[in-house]
Amino acid sequence: MAEPRPAAEFLRDILRHAGISKQRSAYHDALDQILTAALRPHCQVVGCRGGKLVLEVDSAPLFAELSGFRREEIRQRINQLVPNQPIAQLTIRLGGTGHV
Repeated sequence: MAEPRPAAEFLRDILRHAGISKQRSAYHDALDQILTAALRPHCQVVGCRGGKLVLEVDSAPLFAELSGFRREEIRQRINQLVPNQPIAQLTIRLGGTGHV
């Protein structure tokens, strides 16, 4: 018998299949190039407004790595890959922590 999946996973799947805005799509494509294939499924774009991009990760070790060591590298690479929608601030948050 399969393990039950968290509701957040279902919501992400629904949103992904319902279609991602062009703006978010550009950031998703950039993350595909920046992050390894092993890390990419664990990191999602959850918000983008006014030059601020919010990524959500699903594990504490990945959160520590990306927010502590790679945040600026990722922001700069996104700006190189998506020059018409630059990011001034990159926020990385841990999923399932009750953010609104």
